[in-house]
Amino acid sequence: MTARTPAGTPPQAARITILDILRALALLGIVIVHAHDHFNLYLPMPLAEGWANSAADWAYEYLFVSKSFLLFSFLFGLSFFIQLDRQEQKGVDFRKRFMWRLALLFLLGLAHTLFYDGDILTIFGVLGFALVALYKRGTPLLVILCLLCLMQPISFMDTLSRAGMADIWPHSSGWFQPASPAAGPSREFLYEHGSWGEAALWNLTQGQTGKWQFLLLSGRIWQTLGLFILGMLAGRWRVFADAANKRRFFLRMLGISGALFLALLLARLFLPTRLDYPLGADLRHLLVQWENLTYTTAFVSAAVLLFTHPGLPLPSRLLSSTGKCTLTCYVSQTLVFTFLFFGWGLGLAQDMGPWACLCAAVAVFLLQAWACRLWLNYFLYGPLEWLWRTATMCRMQPFRKRTP
Repeated sequence: MTARTPAGTPPQAARITILDILRALALLGIVIVHAHDHFNLYLPMPLAEGWANSAADWAYEYLFVSKSFLLFSFLFGLSFFIQLDRQEQKGVDFRKRFMWRLALLFLLGLAHTLFYDGDILTIFGVLGFALVALYKRGTPLLVILCLLCLMQPISFMDTLSRAGMADIWPHSSGWFQPASPAAGPSREFLYEHGSWGEAALWNLTQGQTGKWQFLLLSGRIWQTLGLFILGMLAGRWRVFADAANKRRFFLRMLGISGALFLALLLARLFLPTRLDYPLGADLRHLLVQWENLTYTTAFVSAAVLLFTHPGLPLPSRLLSSTGKCTLTCYVSQTLVFTFLFFGWGLGLAQDMGPWACLCAAVAVFLLQAWACRLWLNYFLYGPLEWLWRTATMCRMQPFRKRTP
């Protein structure tokens, strides 16, 4: 017997599977980048020779670094809109509840920071408040703000440095240069030789400072906000609703963004080296940012075309299951790899070159995909997703699936 929906209640909106698949692909890119960087344990590495290591370095540089973060940011803005829009269709203003949800995400990010100083949950938890403020604003204003944030017409790091403003924030975190003797042991020393408690304390203090310095001085803070807004606009325009029947649209997007990416790449490669600093540095910074944006757009378009095709049922099921447990997978990846790399765990960072790290990242992701598929046979959400949802609503949420 089927449960009836009460009169006047909108039907439950179907989950958009392609968005779960995109989340999983972003998660795969994130773990490949973090593993290649040994989760920010930057130690002098033996020269990694051979075609396999060269291929892994090439994939890191041209396919994943900075691009997976952009996709994650875009999907966060899109998910924000979908949640608020669906609640609004039920007559519920979800903005205050979502601000509480963001505060919880920030706290979860602080717990994650105990293991990894490059945590993005705290970033999203803070910058997400801008989405709440902009949710009711008109589309023309959002388009203008989005373009302003994404244009990045100057290199903020270089500009602030030339203006002397960068000296306001001492580079004590190790992101830009080693910590001074007065600041105590460097991040790399603590990660390699310190206890977990020493590394965790560093992450919560100097690591947090350094992360926000990097976001501000590199201009990524504006880029993230721009992608949040772009995701919200994509939600308003229903870009991914019924994506399987929009193949012509995504083919057109793939062609345009792919052509733009190649044009920007060639423009940067053939940029005259005689351009003086700071003009040359600013222009190259700008071209790289736009390259990453156009590449990500082309990637999303290609992924939609590929995974809405009926011929890939198993990869689609595995990826969509992983995408439903993104938060759990993101945090568990950190727990696995920091234990693998850092001195308080197995301390294998210097024994694992680019190819070994790439293989380990893909293996962990595939294991997670399999585990998520099994888990969701019995449960409605991933463990951290359920905890976040329950804390957001301030009451216990359903967890186990009902057996027929």
